Amino acid sequence: MEEKEKKKQKQIGVRGEDDQPLVMPGIRRFQFFTNVDDRALTINLNRVAMFGIAAALTVDVGKAVVNGIPQSIYCYECRACYGTQDKCPVGITFQAELVVAARVTDYDRFLRNGGLRCIRCGSCQSFCVQYLNLARIFGTMQILTMKALRKGKLPKRMVQKAFDDGLINKDFIDEVAAFLA
Repeated sequence: MEEKEKKKQKQIGVRGEDDQPLVMPGIRRFQFFTNVDDRALTINLNRVAMFGIAAALTVDVGKAVVNGIPQSIYCYECRACYGTQDKCPVGITFQAELVVAARVTDYDRFLRNGGLRCIRCGSCQSFCVQYLNLARIFGTMQILTMKALRKGKLPKRMVQKAFDDGLINKDFIDEVAAFLA
């Protein structure tokens, strides 16, 4: 009777106790997810995970393309542009943070790291190992930030903090001061 049951299990694809892989002599490891009966669930979980990854990637890339900053998706945040710190005329220290903020349209991160202080001189561009046009990326994000400011999408406290910390350059100071008044 046991022989028939073992044969039936072999046909279905379920591993028996004797069929489990050996970890050490005399010790078997039970692999539940390798049994054929369990694979349907595993395949569906993989599909859900892959759908989630694809959706996140689409949003991340799509946002940058729609906002006119497609070059920002090529930044892999190596932080080589941080070598500019002593050469940046306005003292921006974290240029990679500005690129990431531009890629995902994060106005708060852009303001906190001095994105509106940037004068787009391009001195950080020579440090970029991907040869990204950082001045263009920052300039486009500055335009998007000012559009969001005009539409009232930015919290007043966030803009006030950037203003108080001196993170706004002369090109935007009048408009920001009018917004805060």
